[in-house]
Amino acid sequence: MFSMFDQLFWFNFMLYWAGTVVRIVIDPYLPASWFDPERPVYRTRNWEEHGRIYRRLQIDRWKDRLPAFTRRGSMSKKRLLTSDPEYLGEFVVATCRAESHHVRAVLSVVVMKLWTPLPSWLFVFAIALTGNLPFILIQRYNRPRLQRALEAARRRSVGELYGGSWQPNPA
Repeated sequence: MFSMFDQLFWFNFMLYWAGTVVRIVIDPYLPASWFDPERPVYRTRNWEEHGRIYRRLQIDRWKDRLPAFTRRGSMSKKRLLTSDPEYLGEFVVATCRAESHHVRAVLSVVVMKLWTPLPSWLFVFAIALTGNLPFILIQRYNRPRLQRALEAARRRSVGELYGGSWQPNPA
């Protein structure tokens, strides 16, 4: 027979994965405006140093070893396919969407504290944090880089529009 801890663990486990499946199914239908990179939650913080802190964590060395969930027909998240501003803008929003998914996965475990004893809850929370934090860090690493690429692509597009003779004021 299962102990109370075992039953609670499996209940929380199934609840966590049910929430994950719901997020996977529903997230693509949520408005892109909810994942606006200019919203405070997605902006790069001063302590992130425009993403330099993530280079110190050597995210670029291990990020491609983690799985990337890609829906059929959606953009590849492994490499940029073009430097088109519209594509890069969609990619930036995709990083916000992915970060939101993983943050909500961790937060879903917080609710489990209502019925789970502290030692068991800390164990479940540690699993959720360990499983999601690398993906959150990857999004926060990629977004400033993509935003710089997007800004450069927009400047190129404007320059091409004016025959290459016009340069925007860097202010």
